[in-house]
Amino acid sequence: MSDQPQSATTPASTDEKFSWHPVYSGKSFAQVHDALAQDIARDQRSYQLAMDAAEGTEHDSLSTIVELERRWSVYQFDWADTDPKRLADRILKFERACENRKEAMSFADYRASGALVEADESPRPETTRSLPIMQIGGAILAILIIFFIIAVLT
Repeated sequence: MSDQPQSATTPASTDEKFSWHPVYSGKSFAQVHDALAQDIARDQRSYQLAMDAAEGTEHDSLSTIVELERRWSVYQFDWADTDPKRLADRILKFERACENRKEAMSFADYRASGALVEADESPRPETTRSLPIMQIGGAILAILIIFFIIAVLT
């Protein structure tokens, strides 16, 4: 297994089950999570193959890509580059919320309610540095002025 700790939304045991859910009724949270992670990983591979083959078989690739985007981009825009287990965690949390409320809702409504705010990881520290454009521009201008003065004096 992996050395990564389990997410808070990933069930620790198979005792917890869906009872009301229209799709997952009778299945354990762990079963649903594992099935979602496997489906996501499979679809990520299919997406990559379709992208690679897009030039040769444009129509078939496009229909595959559109179908996969419709299926997963609802849950996360960059689903194709997201760790399948993390995306499965996110979807399972949503499905558990539906189970707890005993009502079907759209993921857009769930996201709009702010329920994902706690689930998303804390913001990462900024790793990119912006260039000191003003200092670089000033240095180049000073060098050009010096060259111009030297050229005029000689």
